[in-house]
Amino acid sequence: MSETVFRYTGRQRLVMWGWALLMAAWAGAVTVDAGRDLADHRIGTAVPLWLVLGLAPTVLFVVLAGMSTGVTRIDAEGLRTRGMTGRRRVAWSDVESVHDLPGRGRRGTITQIGVTRTDGTSFLLPIPYTSGVILEDPDFYDKLELIRREWRRGRST
Repeated sequence: MSETVFRYTGRQRLVMWGWALLMAAWAGAVTVDAGRDLADHRIGTAVPLWLVLGLAPTVLFVVLAGMSTGVTRIDAEGLRTRGMTGRRRVAWSDVESVHDLPGRGRRGTITQIGVTRTDGTSFLLPIPYTSGVILEDPDFYDKLELIRREWRRGRST
């Protein structure tokens, strides 16, 4: 089998980048306001304002921007991932199971793919995943089945 690459759907990337840019604009506006307070020597107002209203959207921006670059690659040897938690490379012979994990996330709408290794450790694939209507991947279960099929084929060789 040649390499198959899974990326976020166009809609998923668009929504993530939209939210990321909104967070960046929010953090920028708060930073400008806090900067005005600093210029007026109101440090007691500027620092808490930025820490409460500026830092959170900055962190969310980084997370959303980083998530949108996630990728999972599978081939005859195994799988490779790149996401917010770093890079992984796992041979199919080291994979005990590939399974879906429905009902994750804040409102129980995120379905992700989990991989359990033969040594008992497990991790989530950064992509594919599906979540609700806005971040839905209509081909999620087809992609899961393709990954399982390659895993079974890789373990049998």
